[in-house]
Amino acid sequence: MLMKLKVIIKGNRVHEVGYRFFLFTRAMELGCERFFARNQSDGGNQVLLAFIEGEKQQLAEFKVFAQNESPEGADVVDIAFEDYGGQIMSLDAFMHYFSADQLNKGIPALLRIDRKQDKMLEKQDKMLEKQDKMLEKQDKMLEKQDATIAKLEETRADLVQEIKTSRDEVILKLDENREAIIDEISEKKESLDDRLRRIESDISKLKAKVGI
Repeated sequence: MLMKLKVIIKGNRVHEVGYRFFLFTRAMELGCERFFARNQSDGGNQVLLAFIEGEKQQLAEFKVFAQNESPEGADVVDIAFEDYGGQIMSLDAFMHYFSADQLNKGIPALLRIDRKQDKMLEKQDKMLEKQDKMLEKQDKMLEKQDATIAKLEETRADLVQEIKTSRDEVILKLDENREAIIDEISEKKESLDDRLRRIESDISKLKAKVGI
């Protein structure tokens, strides 16, 4: 003969410790076909209500189990049993109900994770934007350095040409006034060579700075 039983479990912590599934598993092991459990509050206490239908022996064993066993982390203060005359859903129906309930609890956590990921992506975008600006500034600096190097190269070429021209002029004048021209050549050569060395030094420093 099938009988129905209502189990009332009160305590400081009987919610969020897997208590409903703990009792549901035992009901399946005993071969019961109907089971339901829900959490509720009674003042400051947590309450778990479980409803089970089965043979007399099955319910007796379920009582012993409920009185002596509890999931890890539970803090039980009182357990009471009452006869029950209402409807109780099947084990399969409770499994679907329980799965949906757990999924519903997990949705807010998933949404929080999504929001955190969105914030992280936003920060990464800002960092990439800053890096792009830094690279843009570096490109502009390199462009300026390239322009400076080009100008120095041009100036050096002009000086080299000027030196060659001056030497040619000096050679032409050698026959007219050799000694005077030699003095003039020496002065010009020293001045031009000094300028050329300074320019080449500046070019070398700039090239070393930009890695050329």
